Amino acid sequence: MHTRDQVAELQREPSHSRPSDMIPGYGIQHILVCLDGPVRSAICIEYALSLATTFDAAVTLLHVMEHHDDDLGPHTTDALGWELARQEARARLERLEQDAARTSGRRIDVRLEQGRPAERIVALAREIGADLVVLGSHDQQEHPSWGLGSTAQQVLAAACSSVLIARGSGVPLTFVAPKRILVPLDGSLRTESVLPTAASIAATHGAQLVLVHVVADPLPTRILAAPADLQLARDLATRLESEADRYLEALRHHIGYNESLVLTHVARKVDQREFLVELSAREQIDLIVLSAHGSTCNVERPFGSVTAHLLTHSKVPLLVVQDLPESDFQSRSESDERRTPSTRGTYPPEHT
Repeated sequence: MHTRDQVAELQREPSHSRPSDMIPGYGIQHILVCLDGPVRSAICIEYALSLATTFDAAVTLLHVMEHHDDDLGPHTTDALGWELARQEARARLERLEQDAARTSGRRIDVRLEQGRPAERIVALAREIGADLVVLGSHDQQEHPSWGLGSTAQQVLAAACSSVLIARGSGVPLTFVAPKRILVPLDGSLRTESVLPTAASIAATHGAQLVLVHVVADPLPTRILAAPADLQLARDLATRLESEADRYLEALRHHIGYNESLVLTHVARKVDQREFLVELSAREQIDLIVLSAHGSTCNVERPFGSVTAHLLTHSKVPLLVVQDLPESDFQSRSESDERRTPSTRGTYPPEHT
């Protein structure tokens, strides 16, 4: 794979038309930005405005005022103190709205809600039809592990929409326009369905797309113990590596983005999930774009195991495109049927 310096010249070349322009009705249409603290709020707003520019999306800023004494009864809150806090929150929200509108030249909506944050975020996202929810993670000064806060975890557990975990760079944290975008692919149409989104973002910033596929490296176990069986498994992994090379190369030509800015990478690793975390750090990836589910889609879970691992452990901003329609979430508890729902993505590659 090339370094940033090696692709600098390539990035000066004009890119092809944005894939979103070639797919009618495709793209993010309404972004809900969850504001929590000045640092995380600023990062979330900048990411949201960047995506709003790419997809011409509407933006709503949300702040939820939480009653910390909800369990003590309805009359324990100081009414005057609450009203003063509400006015201060409204004034902050309006300032953020004005700054965002001035920066982007777009109309920005605001909502000030009260209650339990995760519940209000999920409910409002459904109410306004937001197809992307932007959440902040703890910054490096608060939590060196870059872990998600409890509100973000609760929202993700109930999310019916796509989500962006916005993370800044440096100290103090700042927004970095993506120049290297990692797209993990497992060979399924689900994971491929994020490619128009990733390519549109790349086109906006003249960024490089890195398509990656990880082949599972077989390990000897008490079941896979015979030398002949182990060699057979390793031979299969070698063949899958070759097939993956051809697969990614076909995608590279089919995306509709400047091919010189699309790199492919096939790896053979025991732990696919941790390798993606390590690769994003080593290759200085600025954004990871991936599907909520892969080939083994479990409709009972909003995110697959690889995506859930990256949401928890990645230090890179993460855009998760939800591939399940909301109707599938609503019916999860209503039916014992285990079926693979239709892919919500609109990109059916024709490389087969």
